[in-house]
Amino acid sequence: MNIDILSNKIENIFNQHKIPSLSVIITNKNKNILEQYHGYNHLEKQIPFNENSIVRIASMTKPITSLCIFQLIERNLISLETNIEDIDKRFSDIKIVQLIGDKPEYSKANTKIKIKHLLNHTSGYGYQFLNPEIKFLVDQKILQDIQNDGEDFLDAPILFEPGTRWNYGISTDLLGYIIEKLTNKKLDEYMKENLFDQLGMKNTTFSLDENKYNNLAYIYDYIDNNININTSIAKYQDERVGRSFHSGGGGLTSTTQDYAKFMRLFLNNDNSVISENSINLMKSNQIGKLKVETIASVDQELSASLDHDDSIENKFGYGFMINKDNTLEGRPKGSISWSGIFNSFFWIDFENQIGCAIFMQMLPYMNVASLKTFSEIETSIYENIKNQNSK
Repeated sequence: MNIDILSNKIENIFNQHKIPSLSVIITNKNKNILEQYHGYNHLEKQIPFNENSIVRIASMTKPITSLCIFQLIERNLISLETNIEDIDKRFSDIKIVQLIGDKPEYSKANTKIKIKHLLNHTSGYGYQFLNPEIKFLVDQKILQDIQNDGEDFLDAPILFEPGTRWNYGISTDLLGYIIEKLTNKKLDEYMKENLFDQLGMKNTTFSLDENKYNNLAYIYDYIDNNININTSIAKYQDERVGRSFHSGGGGLTSTTQDYAKFMRLFLNNDNSVISENSINLMKSNQIGKLKVETIASVDQELSASLDHDDSIENKFGYGFMINKDNTLEGRPKGSISWSGIFNSFFWIDFENQIGCAIFMQMLPYMNVASLKTFSEIETSIYENIKNQNSK
């Protein structure tokens, strides 16, 4: 890989799309081989975005929480087949909801939700910004918004019989709750003691102290080429509101360098925190003939529709999406990946033995500028690899 050529290309992509901030890191098994930062933590104050910048990784929290569940499996506290109602009786009467006109109708689920269903997103749980049934319940105040502090969201209904479909939702938040329930520790404390300390992820946490807080990048809205601070998130940021609920599905803050350490664990099949067998389970297809489907957004200010490139067959493991075919950008089949709603993306490519993470702190998710930036950077990486291999 010609790092100088690739670095210049990435800088040109950033300048072309004029996004508020961008970090790109590429790691091999041993070390970071490219690391770039552009833009600002805070545009108006001209605070640079750099290696010390703290980013909200959002749903890139999910693979981390999923890994921690495998630690509990290896300690025989649970298994993949454990029914979640055996952990907490509040899950013993889960209902399936359907919207009939403007009225929700409920039926009892015949299938018990198991740990494996939460890990591979076949549990039936949804998100309010993706599923009209859940949005309706939140809007009518029948169901608590997951963004609110507390555990009322655990009473959410599901959308279909567990194991029959793939659907993106709050499953990993339930896994975080289960970790706390089984270990009698807050999720932040558990992850620090059992993962972050071992991997040297010193800047990854649910709860920022004052020093790290000052490095937290602001979230910007990028709509119709206009860039403005997202006021609702800025208000939360400025008031330093503490949360008792740690979202295992999307609550971590981290740095670009820290996430590279997490990716290296999988490149090396590092058995220091979980076994090689558990790693292999996480990164292999766990949904059988089911498919990771495109999901239409019902909140375009927050997210565009989740278009997972229906031209290729995508599968899901226990915490990661798996592309069964080569992507248009050049990523080889068998790579694993996921992303976060503030336009952060990562993938781990086992064929070329690299991991790449890209962070852009802005909304809506998958807006045109972020998609072009991500796609062009990924294409540039694989063109660079191809050119080097042909020499």
